[in-house]
Amino acid sequence: SSGINAEYGGKSFIIILEFTHLNTPADKIGSPTKITDDQIVAEMNKAPAGVTHSNASTVMTGGMAGANTQSGVPGNIYPIQSLNPYQNKWTIKARVTKKSDIRTWSNARGEGKLFSLELMDESGEIRCTGFTDAVDRFYNMIDQGQVYYISRCTLKTANKQYTAIKNDYEMTINNDTSIVKCEETDTGVPDVKLDLTQIADLESCENNSFVDVMGIATQIGDVQNITARSSGKQLTKREVKLQDRSGAAVSLTLWGKEAETFDAALTNPVVCVKAAKVSDFGGRSLSVSFNSTLQVNPDNAMSHELRGWYESSGKDETVKQMSSSQGGVGGASMETPHKTFLEIKGSNAQDKPEYFSNQASIVFVKKDNCMYQACPSPDCNKKVFQESGSEYRCEKCDKIYPNFKYRLMLTVKLSDFTGNEWVTCFQETAEKLLGITADELGQQKDTNETEFDKSMTKINFKTYNFKIRARLETYMDESRLKCTALSVDPVDCVSYSKKLIEEIKLLEG
Repeated sequence: SSGINAEYGGKSFIIILEFTHLNTPADKIGSPTKITDDQIVAEMNKAPAGVTHSNASTVMTGGMAGANTQSGVPGNIYPIQSLNPYQNKWTIKARVTKKSDIRTWSNARGEGKLFSLELMDESGEIRCTGFTDAVDRFYNMIDQGQVYYISRCTLKTANKQYTAIKNDYEMTINNDTSIVKCEETDTGVPDVKLDLTQIADLESCENNSFVDVMGIATQIGDVQNITARSSGKQLTKREVKLQDRSGAAVSLTLWGKEAETFDAALTNPVVCVKAAKVSDFGGRSLSVSFNSTLQVNPDNAMSHELRGWYESSGKDETVKQMSSSQGGVGGASMETPHKTFLEIKGSNAQDKPEYFSNQASIVFVKKDNCMYQACPSPDCNKKVFQESGSEYRCEKCDKIYPNFKYRLMLTVKLSDFTGNEWVTCFQETAEKLLGITADELGQQKDTNETEFDKSMTKINFKTYNFKIRARLETYMDESRLKCTALSVDPVDCVSYSKKLIEEIKLLEG
């Protein structure tokens, strides 16, 4: 039911990828003979005639650029979709559609680093990963978008947890791996393949699945710095609202370097994401993960057609919002609604957190337990325990450090005209509110209690705009509202006055 027609060395082959057993005939057809596994492997490893090319290519093996084969490229060019762990004499001609950043790890077994590639030819795609030594040997030699001849990698069953590529196998670079850059002008290898999903169809997509999308960025949010609740790590994010011809719009969240480098000055750019992750948080939303490939204003026919549609009629159309007002991954969106404390207490925030903005005044600041001594490692914010006069142990990192850093966990009581609520402000939000860094405040607490008290009380009875995440939590059969401030800003009196005038006009009819 599925196969590939291929031609190697002047011979035609049909590579069977999938078949269905319909029935077993009563009599044998022909005179089949049973062969051993060794015979199967030996037959598969027979090298067909080599492929000849006239162009010279750059060879990379073991990190060294060396002489090329006589024909300019290796032989045995196989389609990606035909690869399996029982083969070893093969070469693929593939385009690097994605090259990841170098990532590091540290655990009980040691430390290391890795990078990954997503490779594509006419038959399909495959993921390729290089560890530690391979990072030093190959990372700087490979460019995203270029075509390479790759051979002698290790093939194994793919771990679907770390890839959205539709291939049962993945490759690992080893000491014998050879990578040859294809210098031909016409490589014959297509660009990125997209299986586009319309934004309106995201409702039928499963949570945590991956889709390819292309849309016009109608809104581009600012870069936000947040703290992950699970790990305590500092994360950078940006939200972009995408609209396509299906009459719908969705919130797309960018993380890390892609959030920081996205050009917010562009006017309604075309944004294309391969393998965007679907979330059911706040209706339907998308995020760019480490599996995703992001392109802005790609130079292809689909992008130009979408741009022409938006300029001619799309920008004036009414669209369905797939992401709710608290949409986006992990935080408040560009359209966080304004709600009072009374309104938020009356809402149903039991199952999912609710995001809202509120203009409120600080009426009390808790000084007790407002900060703690944390691990000095940049990737860890866990509490440390003092083992001696100048040694501090982090249980998570399992290391002893000569120092620590202070982390803020400030609790304040906020009040609006409908009531008041306790709200927790973590590191960045608390530092912005107090106008002082955590380390400076910690030094005041240790050396000058009077200055510390002044820093903590100077914000009393001042009014700010807060973006807050609220959720109902039940303890001992009693429900209580837990609120966390995601951001804090001074009151913009002009904007707030305009908002009040619009609300008055609505009341007047």
